[in-house]
Amino acid sequence: MSHVHSMLSNLLNPWIKRSLKSTGSRGSYMRELNIIVTGIGGQGQLFLSRIIGEVFLKNNIPAYIAETHGLSQRGGTVVVHVRVGRDVRSPLIPLGEAHIMISLEIIEASRYIDYLRSNGVALINNKMIPPPGKRYDLDPQKLIDYIRSRVKHVYILNASKTALEYKMPISANIYMIGGLIKLLDRLEILSEELSDVVIRDLLPSKNKDINLLIYESGKNEMNLILTNEDLSELKKIFSR
Repeated sequence: MSHVHSMLSNLLNPWIKRSLKSTGSRGSYMRELNIIVTGIGGQGQLFLSRIIGEVFLKNNIPAYIAETHGLSQRGGTVVVHVRVGRDVRSPLIPLGEAHIMISLEIIEASRYIDYLRSNGVALINNKMIPPPGKRYDLDPQKLIDYIRSRVKHVYILNASKTALEYKMPISANIYMIGGLIKLLDRLEILSEELSDVVIRDLLPSKNKDINLLIYESGKNEMNLILTNEDLSELKKIFSR
């Protein structure tokens, strides 16, 4: 495990670890779900992870979050571990134990694919950012093919493209949240309706209406590309 440069503390961020009394909502008795969030500094991984944590907390599921591999410096690698469930004892996800990867960039998805279980789910933003100051002949499709060779369930989402169409390129992370929420709702892990309320409350007031449209676009694309066959198989995996 790489050195942890920054671990968000309970005192500074009370949303990281909180155990709430169950009200019988979906997932209230979830034992463990591990989500690894990857990307380049400046893409909003921490905000994305914070929203994920809050959504689970509002569904009465304890959440732990830790940032590793840098301090969100623009252009540098950032990985955030999100662990939820009543059996979680450490904020860091062991290699090969993530159930879901959310990656805002294709190279970073391939770099950290070892964190994901072979039967896990990868949600990847269809965007590649070549390393600064270096020339590489990188083919995004070859990287995606490599990821597919390691993980069965890979979904490429047009987050950056859609956010740019709304003239909000930084909001690709909001699009990816939408994709995740739709996936978790269809897997009957979280309530989409409750999650929508939480996300609406957490989004900054500035450009909120546009960000909500981007969020809905992410949900819609995930709903379109998630086949019934995939859903049936994933439900069996996530119910174990």
